[in-house]
Amino acid sequence: MGCNFFFVFPIYMCLLNQIVESGTPADFLKDVSVYRKVCKSLECKTHKGNLIAFQANLQNTLKNVPTNTILKFDNVRLNHDGGYNPKTGIFIAPADGVYSFTWAFLSNNGGNVYVAAMVDNVVQVKSCIYKQTSYHISTTGHLLTELKKGNKVWLQIIWIPATYIHGDNYTYFSGYRLN
Repeated sequence: MGCNFFFVFPIYMCLLNQIVESGTPADFLKDVSVYRKVCKSLECKTHKGNLIAFQANLQNTLKNVPTNTILKFDNVRLNHDGGYNPKTGIFIAPADGVYSFTWAFLSNNGGNVYVAAMVDNVVQVKSCIYKQTSYHISTTGHLLTELKKGNKVWLQIIWIPATYIHGDNYTYFSGYRLN
């Protein structure tokens, strides 16, 4: 069982206060050691150990993408805990929890793009651009969902072929575990 934020935060604030009030570096290090022992006894994990997050961008522009195609975001900027696979375009939940996913895509004049966020082959959320008249336009989507370890999440083209999805990092997919 991990520590509750409302319990750990005061410990960190007290530790920060110790930095200011410690008489010597040796005193400070002794205090840090005590705090670590308390946290370990409460089964706290460091933030880095709990972090599940990814950010991946589309590097190259896509044209005439067939329906049912999984979008593969090849420019991975962040992939803590390795859940996102750029070769498949699929995020596999490394642990149970509530996850938040966001995405954006940019299309050009006359572009049509229909995207669905899928969880284990079930449509969860849809976003689209249809016959837009601006030179370029962007749209976003968001999915907040509870996943079990091993659940798969991806973005997929639906209904009609996507005429134009701008690359060059204008189009992205990201996600992270909230708890």
